[in-house]
Amino acid sequence: MTSNNLGDKQRLNAIIIIAMFITLLGCGSSTADNNEVNDPKIDNVIVPDSTPDPFHFTPITNAPLASKNASEVIQISGINTSVDVNVIGGFISINDEDFTQSTQSVSDGDSIAVQLIAANTVGTTLTAQITVGDFTTEFAVTTTPNIMASATKLMFNLDTIHSINNVSQFQREKFITIHASHTENDWYNVGVNESSDLISEFIEGYDVYFGRDTGGMRYQLSLLNESAVQSGYANANTMTDIGGNIRWSYKTALDSRAKSQRQHEHRNLNMVIAAQQHPYWPDGKDTGQGWAFSQQDTPDEPFGTATGDYMGQYIAKYFNKNDGVDIYGQPKPKYVEVMNEPLFELVDIAEQPSDIAQIFQFHINIAKAIKSIKIDNEQVNSDVLVGGYTVAFPDFDKQDFARWEQRDKAFIDLAGDDMDFISLHLYDFPSFQNREELRSGSNIEATFDMLEHYMYLTLGEVKPFLVSEYGAQVHGLFNQPWLAERDWYHLRAINSQLMSFLERADNIEMAIPFIPVKAEWGRESETVPYYTRLMRQKKEIEGQSGDEYVYTDMVKFYQLWSEVNGTRVDSYSNDSDFQLDAYVDGNNAFLIINSLEKTHKMVDVSVLGIDKDKINKISIKQLTHNNNQTSLNETDLITLDELAEYTIESESTVIIKLELLDAVELAHQQIETKYYAETYKRSITANKAEIFSINNVVIAETGEALLRLGLGREHGKSLQPTVTVNGNPISVNPDYRGYDQYNQGQGRLQYFGVIEIPIPNTYLDINNDIDVKFEDDGGFITSISMQYFAQSKPLNHFE
Repeated sequence: MTSNNLGDKQRLNAIIIIAMFITLLGCGSSTADNNEVNDPKIDNVIVPDSTPDPFHFTPITNAPLASKNASEVIQISGINTSVDVNVIGGFISINDEDFTQSTQSVSDGDSIAVQLIAANTVGTTLTAQITVGDFTTEFAVTTTPNIMASATKLMFNLDTIHSINNVSQFQREKFITIHASHTENDWYNVGVNESSDLISEFIEGYDVYFGRDTGGMRYQLSLLNESAVQSGYANANTMTDIGGNIRWSYKTALDSRAKSQRQHEHRNLNMVIAAQQHPYWPDGKDTGQGWAFSQQDTPDEPFGTATGDYMGQYIAKYFNKNDGVDIYGQPKPKYVEVMNEPLFELVDIAEQPSDIAQIFQFHINIAKAIKSIKIDNEQVNSDVLVGGYTVAFPDFDKQDFARWEQRDKAFIDLAGDDMDFISLHLYDFPSFQNREELRSGSNIEATFDMLEHYMYLTLGEVKPFLVSEYGAQVHGLFNQPWLAERDWYHLRAINSQLMSFLERADNIEMAIPFIPVKAEWGRESETVPYYTRLMRQKKEIEGQSGDEYVYTDMVKFYQLWSEVNGTRVDSYSNDSDFQLDAYVDGNNAFLIINSLEKTHKMVDVSVLGIDKDKINKISIKQLTHNNNQTSLNETDLITLDELAEYTIESESTVIIKLELLDAVELAHQQIETKYYAETYKRSITANKAEIFSINNVVIAETGEALLRLGLGREHGKSLQPTVTVNGNPISVNPDYRGYDQYNQGQGRLQYFGVIEIPIPNTYLDINNDIDVKFEDDGGFITSISMQYFAQSKPLNHFE
């Protein structure tokens, strides 16, 4: 304290004492009985002093990204009473106690220190504000301006298997798929293909599996007459005859197309079939032969039973029986989606919207009818999985989450128990009414987490997901011939969304990018075919001519992923905008990196768990773009050292293949389990702690945890809450995956995403209380879950 400060405080205290003395004189009586003025105690009055001597914390510069930084210790002086200490944006420690964000108190002589988490971007200053009594000061931490010192760390432990609920294999039949079947005309009949054997070249050449058929069941329905004994039902005898002929012909035909179909049928074992709204929805629409499905709704014939009866008989009579004996017919579909995007046509754009509850009840009745089909008194469809409601736009946050309550939550409440899977479509909208509304990144994570969490609470289990369409819908580029720009948007979305699906491989039944073969069914005119497809005619590009079909840029997705296979191994990034995955297949390893960054980024790739001297070859595929023109670049490296300063181009996907001289030894395990809180969807009230319980956690001796906090809030609201786990304060980095959803006012209408927060293993117990508090009102905590990673060796991801 300086002498001037001391003099000022002494003068201030003297003025206060004189003022009190005058006040006592003014209030006293003139009688001899009033002796307060003469009270000798007045000379010993102690005036509370809550203003400490000024102090300042030394700023820290060149801090590593996202690092913990503690200030020097300051001793409090100049007060004569206990005062509160508050901190905003950091943590405080009093007298060497643990750092906390909660309000503390100090007295003269106590010590105080501040901790702040550095930004995760280069050259960025974050500030913590500390208030002691009546005095406020700051502690600032600035990250390094050196791009090399701040390179994103990408870590791969090739000797450590990463299993997710006992799933550790890359399942190409689930994830490397096309929106087509092996019998589709587009492989064979329409136009002239540049390839003499398109289906073999593509399917076998790039190791692709068939995914979904939405037309075959409709075509066969259009050929059927009405039952003579049951009005509004398909004729069962006719189906037996036609189905039998189709099954026999499929097996015995000797033409080249039939032989090709049988050659590739092993890639059609997980086929999804789906119905459109018409004529399946019972509203009088003609099926094609002058009759419509029954609209009865009685206890004996619930609404939609006739539709379900047709679907069930179609599956049972037109395909192989899957009984190990039957040799006729193509493989039976594994999945049935009751209807494709029903609410869009029946509710959103309908002149007379249908009742949503009736649509959901229709799903239940269809599922029961399909599974009740009997042939020779045996139920023949017990192995078929039925689900829905195949939502087109899972925008749970619309109308302050009224969309969630009225639709997706309502579907789970009503039909969840009767569904074998939850079906949905996930699209980025990079050009929708001059907005960029993306699901890729944190929004898709929040969507899945909210569905998972609610199913866990209400159904006692998380039903699997079937993503039967995903990618991008480029509304601003509709009704135009083939465009490279449109393909790039689709490819960008497919890769980033696929990485999210792979993170929950245990819960994904199928993920099918919306890539039809030629999509001739969608041609709107002679010159404008349907927009997204695997093939185009040469004449669709200026400077080329001819009707021959060649690949669009969509084939680059399959070329990029053509070799990936094997056992999942550990991977980790310290930047949430980089999605990682990795697989080991014998003596080959595949390191997969997807960037959600809008700019090029320098990364430091660390490959651990192998003998680097045993690396025979390093090859890299990078799917990227230049002015929205897609390119797939392939290069080779000499040593792993070149990956320590490797540039990932903006929004690119990179697959690094390591060829080793010997097979990789998978000596360690990382077992991932996901836990959910006992409650979900809480309104956010300023400075009110919301308490969530995550119970029955199995704690490993060596482990790590990641708290997943789903948030739906208006733009501008805080995304950095105060969080404690079992009373322990947790550092929260408000970063999230992907782009700024606000996007300068041209993005999503509000933030709906997930913040991922590391938790030290030592903070966890079997039963855990999670306290979450925001400093401002509004929005919801939409879900709380925790990924727990039990490890056989310390991986130290979050340090």
